[in-house]
Amino acid sequence: MSRFIRGFSYNAIMKKEKVLIIGAGLCGLYTAYLLQDDFDVEIIEARERIGGRVHNIAGHDMGPSWIWGHQREILKLIQTLGLVVFEQYTQGLALYDVPDGVQTFSPPQAAKSYRIEGGISALLEAIKEKLHCTIHLGEQVLSISQTKELEVETNKKIYTVSRVISTLPPRLAVKSIVYTPALETAVKNTLENIPTWMGYSAKCVIEYPNAFWREEGLSGFTFSHVGPLSEIHDASTKAKAALFGFVQSNVESANIEKKVLEQLVRLYGVQASEPTHIHFVDWKEEVYTSTEADKKPLSSHPNYGFDLTHFEGKMFFSGTESAMSDGGYLEGALVAALHASEKIKRETENDTNHR
Repeated sequence: MSRFIRGFSYNAIMKKEKVLIIGAGLCGLYTAYLLQDDFDVEIIEARERIGGRVHNIAGHDMGPSWIWGHQREILKLIQTLGLVVFEQYTQGLALYDVPDGVQTFSPPQAAKSYRIEGGISALLEAIKEKLHCTIHLGEQVLSISQTKELEVETNKKIYTVSRVISTLPPRLAVKSIVYTPALETAVKNTLENIPTWMGYSAKCVIEYPNAFWREEGLSGFTFSHVGPLSEIHDASTKAKAALFGFVQSNVESANIEKKVLEQLVRLYGVQASEPTHIHFVDWKEEVYTSTEADKKPLSSHPNYGFDLTHFEGKMFFSGTESAMSDGGYLEGALVAALHASEKIKRETENDTNHR
């Protein structure tokens, strides 16, 4: 058949394949951005917001916040979208918090890390502005079945699509969705054994009127064996002075603000007793991120990276945990999106050539 009909491109008048992306986190949004010109794309998101594990409260990153200089894809995207980064504040001495007391030390020089002005959510909002596809918020995928095409049932409607890309954490993709036919045992076992990055984490941001620790020659970095915050860093933005810390996994969230303030006063003195705000997110309790299996803390960075499909290759499992490089990081989410989008374009082209 001719590729042109009465002056129109044959490709232009062909109906685009429908692709449904599950999850409006960084991987899901970027995958949609990469596919939207060639496919009829829609995104399903169970939360009432975009972002997934990227979450901003009052200008503070309550999920991931750092970018490193070797992470080419995210730095390139930041530049393309016209966003601005600034270097993580590390000047000054650090604190070592042990039962015997608080010690100061000069931390070894580490690779520079960077943050985005406006937080990581500014990156997601900038991607969203580039999308011309529909994002359905507050809609949870319940089941996916294969007939002639794929039927995706949510708590609101049924979608009939050609292909599906799940960007959910692997364990959540198994636990929260019913598949007909069922996942192959090897695929199911692989997904269930991949820890959700940040799935065990709880993060606390403490705002202050001024960054008093900087005035005392401290970087804001503390490593603690006492807790409740096991690791503390400067979280200041242009507009607000702040510290953030990761809560130890064995600490109960009840009265967490009181416990945190007691620790900060012990570390920094009485001036730490009067924050302007305290923000807290326990990712273990986020049902659209973490599963029961994720509540156990990790002893080391997991060995991420996989390439799994279902429904005769019509469904892809993607996300930062699937990335073959920088798995678990923001960079990994972009690496996974690039891989999934390239793969779906290639396989769609192969299917078209065999018709």
